[in-house]
Order: sequence, then C-alpha cells, then structure tokens
Amino acid sequence: MASGGDGRGRRWLGLLVLPLGLTAAGCTVLVDKSTTQCDTTSDCAFLPGTSCVENVCVAGAAECSVNSDCIAKAGQYHICRKSDHSCQPLQSPLCTTIEGDWANDNAVILGSVGPTTGGDALTGKTIENSIKLAIGDFTTAANGLPGVPPSTARRPLVLVGCDDASDTDTAVEAATHLAGTVGVPALIGAAYSGITIGMATDVTIPAGVLTISPSATSAAITDLADNDLVWRTSPSDVLQAAAVQGYVPLLETQVRTTLALQPTDKVKLFVLNKGDAYGTGLAEALEPALVLNGASALDPSNQGFYTRFDYGNPDDPQSNPTKYAEAVLAVLANEPHIVLVFGTTEGVTDVFTPVETQWLDLQPPPAYAPLWLFSDGGLVPDLWGAVGTDVALRRRVTGTVPGTTDPLFLAYRQKYSLRFPSDGTSPDVFGGAGAYDATYLLAYAAVSLGATPVTGATLAAALRAGRLGSTTTTADPLSVGQTGINAAYQKLVAGQSIDFAGASGPLDFDLATGEARSDIQIWCMPQDAGGNAQGGIGSGIYYSAASSSLVGTTYGAQCEF
Repeated sequence: MASGGDGRGRRWLGLLVLPLGLTAAGCTVLVDKSTTQCDTTSDCAFLPGTSCVENVCVAGAAECSVNSDCIAKAGQYHICRKSDHSCQPLQSPLCTTIEGDWANDNAVILGSVGPTTGGDALTGKTIENSIKLAIGDFTTAANGLPGVPPSTARRPLVLVGCDDASDTDTAVEAATHLAGTVGVPALIGAAYSGITIGMATDVTIPAGVLTISPSATSAAITDLADNDLVWRTSPSDVLQAAAVQGYVPLLETQVRTTLALQPTDKVKLFVLNKGDAYGTGLAEALEPALVLNGASALDPSNQGFYTRFDYGNPDDPQSNPTKYAEAVLAVLANEPHIVLVFGTTEGVTDVFTPVETQWLDLQPPPAYAPLWLFSDGGLVPDLWGAVGTDVALRRRVTGTVPGTTDPLFLAYRQKYSLRFPSDGTSPDVFGGAGAYDATYLLAYAAVSLGATPVTGATLAAALRAGRLGSTTTTADPLSVGQTGINAAYQKLVAGQSIDFAGASGPLDFDLATGEARSDIQIWCMPQDAGGNAQGGIGSGIYYSAASSSLVGTTYGAQCEF
C-alpha cells in the first residue's frame, strides 16, 4: 500500500539555483558541505528561497532542517522528517500517545499499533504501557542509545502509539501514518494475527518498515512473504497446539474420574474456532496429533464424539459471516464433556455465555456440565466477568497462553505494577512482556548497526545476524532489564554478540523464520476476596518448549482443582 505524506520519496540532489548577482566565490561556499553554514532555516534568510539542510543553505522546497523549525511553524508534536526535510505531525486521530524526548533531532522513533479502545483495550493498553516501561529503562540507565560515530550525542527512544480498535482497516490507517507521515523504521504490533497480517501486507512490508508483534501467534505468519520484515516475540500456534494436545488427555481423565466412566465409555469433545488466521490456524494445527478416547480425534471411531465448528469471522463478515447462534445450538445438541474455544472476545460473549445460560434448560438435564478450555485470545476480562461468583463454573474453565513465570518475567511484572498501579491494566496480559522485550530488541539492533542508518531493512538484518540471540549463538547470556543495558552497549559497539533473554522467554530466534519458541502456560482463574473470578494465573502445569512436553504435576493452590 502506498504510504507517505507530501514529498514522500523525493530525492534532494543538492542543486542550487543561485540568485542573480551572486559571485562565484559565494557559489563555492554554498556547495561546500564541509562548511557549517546554518543550524536552522532562519540562518539562511540572507538567501531567499533557501533552507537549512544538513547545515548547508540550499534552494528548494525543504521546509525544515531540525525539529525546532517545525515546532516553531506548526506547534508541538511536529518533527522535521529526515527523508525529505518536511514538517510532519507525530500525532493523528488514531495515534495520540507520545512517549520520550520526541523533539530531540537524534531521536529513534518507534511506533506501536494495538487495541487501546474497545473491548480489547486491556490488551492494547498493556502492550503500549510495556513499551513505555522499556523506554523508561533506556532513559534512566543510559539516557537513550549511544551516538552514531563519530558523534557522541545520545539518541533517545520515542514511541508514537496508535489505536487499531481491533479492526484491520483501522490498523492499516494507523500504520500508514507511522510508516508514511512519521517515517518510523519499525513498529510493535499488531496484537492479533489477522490484523498483523493485513497491516503488514498492505502497509509495513511495502513501506520497508520492520514489524514485531508481541502476541500474534498464527502459524500463517511463519511463511508470510514478508521480505524479512515481520518478526514476533510470541511463538507460533504450533506450540500452543502442542500444549493443548498434551492437556486434553488430562481433561479427559478428569471427566472420566468425575463421572465414573468405564474404559469403553466415550468422552465427547467439541472445538469452536473463530474463522480467521488465528482461530482456524490453531484448530488445524491441533487436529493431526489430538488423541481422544485412545485414538486420533479424526479416527472413524470418534465420529460423533469429536466435532469442530467454525463460527465465522467478525473481522471479515463478507467472506465468513458469523454463525454464533448456530454454534451455540450445535454445542447444546452435542452435549460435549469438553469444549475448546479458539477465538477472541466473541468466543466468550457470543458462544460461551449463551451455552452456559442454556445448558440448564436442556431436556433431559445432562448429568454434567462441560469443561472449557480457552486459547490465549479468550483470556479477556469478559471471561472472568461472565463467570462472576459462580465457583463451580470458575473451576470448569482453564486455558493456554504463551509465556513463562521465570524470574525475568516476575521482575517485569513487579516493575510494571509499580509504574502503572491503578490504570486497570495488568502485566499478566499476553503481549505485555513480549512488547517490553521487542522494545529492547529494536534498541539493541539499532546500537549494533553503528553508523549504518536505522531502517526497517537494516534492523531486520541486525536481528537476522544473530548477534542478539538465536538457537545457534554462543554469546554470553544477557537479561532484559535496565541493569544490563550498558553492558549490552559495550559488547554491541565492540562488534560482539549477546544472548538476549527476555521477560517473555529466552528469545532464541530461529533465524530462518524470525520466531522464538516459548513455554505455554496452563492457566486457571483465582477469585478475589469477594469471590469474583479474576484474570488467569499459571496453574503450575505448563508446556516446556525445551522438552516438548507438559511438565509440572500439581496445580497452584488458587486453582482449586
């Protein structure tokens, strides 16, 4: 998708049309770029029609030389875009968050795109807050990034944060502002797989902007034709599917024990998936190795006992209209023992809640109620709001989510809670730790470039070089957090490598795909002092990416299983 403001792509050739009467000596002075002639365009007033560009007075349409030119002309939050020396706004109707020393001409400006309004705002705000948290680390520990040799002037990190309202078209509009108007080399986002794919293919890939998603997990992203410009700190749903494959037998055992079923009795399992890249991809990754009743779920012996239903895609109603009512009726007709939901908020509000409401009306009444397992997209406030104080229902709901509970995550959680104690967000929201790590990765990649210009392509090349961490690196480990920043600078500036470990996991990237493996947590919902269900916490059982198996033998006390 074409992007950019007025003059985008213009190439300044450094030609000067001299006013009549100007001497040859004057011409020599004007084109000698080894001479500093100006700091701002106002210094060029002695030559009408010229502007200060890279400390030289040149003729042409350049509006500015430094950010202060644009601040004086257009007001706060306007910068001098380096690609064409035009004044451009940092903000737009969708991009209102500014964090960092944006007026500094040496600033490295990053963007973010996520749902900061609407039903998924908890996810988007947590991601945006986590980027702010990382920028604060770099500001406190080192006053930004090292200067570009031979300059020693520090380069502050700046965020321009945008809202996509969980909508692909809105994400495209926001990304167009970031890639075109602002000219960011990289952005963090989007939060969801389908939106990430749409935004990347329409805007960021054509514009040469590097995109790192902290929470998009669809397997379709792995093979996306992305010119090496789409990375993620979240793992592919191939891993989440493996976690579900390992966890379903435990749920089946729970059903058999609770209902005192005989070995020959069959357990029914129903899969509901959103019809987008995320939900469909996860369901398709799950099926081949899913075991139910001692056989493949797809085995003829499980016909009628394993069912999968695509309930449509609310983000693309023309191609795959929603079928919520049909999905609810199908679940009620099947009366499954276990229901898996691979979707986002709609899986809770439009399927889970109606099924639970109508289950008790079935005739004859079933002797049981289903166990529910949600993938990471269902770990939303609507879920614990729907469960409320119903203890029995709360104990029937679990799920999976990529992440870890190691000391680096716990340190991130503590720091986040201190910085954002009362805005309603949570560091436990999937994507928060990944966004924190993504900011560190982009900062360290920029430092590793030295004097090479910071662009989407050069940042991607820096990540691809494996100097920040990969499955093959032999560099010394270095953990996320401000205490390691200056040590990382020393190594990267010296041309050495670091083995970066993040709050979201070890981030040992597969350099062929731009993806990192991660543990997958089995979560449950605790209750607060009033008995209300709360957001998911680690249960004590998780899928280990290192061992490719479920580990842990006891649930956390708060899960009450």
